Amino acid sequence: MKVGGPAQFFLEAKTADEAAVAANAAKELGLPLFVFGGGSNMLVNDEGVKGLVIKMANRGLKIEGVSVTVDAGAPSGLVAMKTADAGLSGFEWAAGLPGTIGGAIRGNAGMFGGELRDSLESIRVLKDGLEKSMTNAECEFGYRDSLFKRTPGHVILSAVLKLKKSDDPAASKALLKKYLLDKKDKQPVEFPSAGCIFTNWKPPAPEDLERLRKYLDLNKEERIPMTPHGAVPAGWIIDRAQLKGTKMGHVMVSEKHGNFIVHDGKATTSEIIALIGIIKTRVRNMTEAMVMLLEEVEYVGF
Repeated sequence: MKVGGPAQFFLEAKTADEAAVAANAAKELGLPLFVFGGGSNMLVNDEGVKGLVIKMANRGLKIEGVSVTVDAGAPSGLVAMKTADAGLSGFEWAAGLPGTIGGAIRGNAGMFGGELRDSLESIRVLKDGLEKSMTNAECEFGYRDSLFKRTPGHVILSAVLKLKKSDDPAASKALLKKYLLDKKDKQPVEFPSAGCIFTNWKPPAPEDLERLRKYLDLNKEERIPMTPHGAVPAGWIIDRAQLKGTKMGHVMVSEKHGNFIVHDGKATTSEIIALIGIIKTRVRNMTEAMVMLLEEVEYVGF
């Protein structure tokens, strides 16, 4: 997002061992620790971040058959391209995913109907000074959620993905290219952003969709879009609430995609948070508190 203040201490860890030594040192010194990958999906306090911030920059990638061992700092999009080039399928959806594999695991990132948990076999993490392996089930994945979001203290070091041999490698590469073009066409990639601000809204009950039609004043012909996981896209709800283009100082709800907040290069995190508040309040009021948008972005340093 290119906003926010500095870290008190900062390390770019180019190996898992560097990250482990630094994390253990922070623990011994009683310093708060925050670990990130590509920097997407986060909003940093204008006043900065106390303690140690580690950026995972380990990018190792090894493909053996359908098994892919990849370091936490490897860009997700690069992994998608390398695996497609190797004749594997199942990870094409991540071609346009911002951030790194470690961040994608932490937030169970997803696009175009795919999710990280669909491909993950195991991970290697640092916890309480010790390295250990964890299975997919032990990660307790949910929609844009995992054990690592709910339980601080884990440092994701690397992962093993299990993919499939592609029946048609050319088709896999074409699908990957299509996803990249779709992202460029539908998302404001030309501006600084944190990716999607809010998680999609899942109706608690089937009748809530009819209530949503009423609140958003849809006619009989208009269809409510649904994701493969049974949720209504937050961007569509924000668009129907006529919030696209809404400005707060130097920040604005993207006119291209309602779930993106963009800025002109002079923004502060405080302005972004204020605009998030406007969006949440408008949607809540329009739907009589039925739709309560929840942030997907993480607040760092608050």
